[in-house]
Amino acid sequence: MASITVLPSELLARIISLLDQSSLKAIRETSRLLSQFATPRLFNTLRLFPDEESYEAVDRITDHATLKKMVKKVYVNTCEDDYDDYDGAEVELTRDFKDRIAKFKDCPNVQSAVLRFDKHCSTGREYWMRESPETIRFRTKTLRVFFKWLASFEVPLRELGIRNMQDVYVGDEKISANIEKVLQNLRTLRLSVVTEHNDAAPEDDLDFPEPHDFFAQLPSVWLKPSASSLEHLTLSCDNYFGFYPKLELSEVHFPHLKSLAFGNYCFVRDSQLEWILSHAATLTDLSFDDCAILYDVCLAEEHLNRGLFQKSEMETRRELDGRVRVKYYRSYNKRWHHYFDSFRTKLPHLRQFLIGSNEWGDGVPFEKEAEVKICLRENRPHEWEREPPKCDEEDRDSLRLLFEETGQRVVKIPFLSSYQGYISDD
Repeated sequence: MASITVLPSELLARIISLLDQSSLKAIRETSRLLSQFATPRLFNTLRLFPDEESYEAVDRITDHATLKKMVKKVYVNTCEDDYDDYDGAEVELTRDFKDRIAKFKDCPNVQSAVLRFDKHCSTGREYWMRESPETIRFRTKTLRVFFKWLASFEVPLRELGIRNMQDVYVGDEKISANIEKVLQNLRTLRLSVVTEHNDAAPEDDLDFPEPHDFFAQLPSVWLKPSASSLEHLTLSCDNYFGFYPKLELSEVHFPHLKSLAFGNYCFVRDSQLEWILSHAATLTDLSFDDCAILYDVCLAEEHLNRGLFQKSEMETRRELDGRVRVKYYRSYNKRWHHYFDSFRTKLPHLRQFLIGSNEWGDGVPFEKEAEVKICLRENRPHEWEREPPKCDEEDRDSLRLLFEETGQRVVKIPFLSSYQGYISDD
């Protein structure tokens, strides 16, 4: 029987790239030839956690003259697992953890870095609200150390991800300067945002000022510095965003954008669609994970400045008894089939389109843009004060045409019930 080692080197490299960690470790010991392919793959990614075992593993690699040069991607995890709801003790950024981040300077070929926080966050605004172990102070200190390391690169970073970033603007000038420096040459940016939750009254979550301030500043702080180089962008949040809190993307354009992904993003006016279409010259991949079109919206007068519309663009409505409510409304006449038709006819380079739902049970999905399960939600427009549009079949027919245009072999386009169960197949 012929040995696998007689295969062309390109094929060997491809085969080994598909192996998991345990298989890589095993095959590395079988022959010198296979070790040459397996070793760089095995040490390509380095993960830091706040424990002694992880510190020792990082030290072994960063102190090794050969292995440290193989590290291309680094994950900095502030916790092993997300804290549960009853963990209340504040965590500290230890010297050991900071020292290991600093030691990553010894890895000269890092191209990608991810900083992951706990999915729970809090501001300490009220004594009766649940406190999260990772406070704003802890997160700020971690960001300072992390971006100080990234800003020291001789060769600029290509990929950056921040997972479970709290919706709080970092006002520290040194951190802001380092963030801007790191962003300037990025090719890939992933931001997953977490917000504070009032467990006793979840409807109050978006009344807090932080998400509104954060998303108002997101384009200038996180997007504009990388506009000239960015090729992939993922924006997602554990609460719906886009309308309330508003996100004005029209002020930034990415001339080289190839891939765009949203999670929990809301569409409510044509300019949001037009912003996507403005990248038609380069866009090849588009992904919507649990995104929504809002067909009718309402804001109290004191919240108008937090929405996408001016007061003059909205209307008041009368109660059944003739009284005028002190609230402002806006309807939107676009549906998903309008969007799908626009993508089909106005994005000539689009080769992959995904719409549906990922697994959100463990928090905001991260680095899972390609794992979105294609589906359309049953009763996507929920009945509110006006009868919701009924366009299931139009949406599905339009989506099918879009898939035909992109060349995707999608056999079924199921509808998804509120209980996450597929209830209707195409």
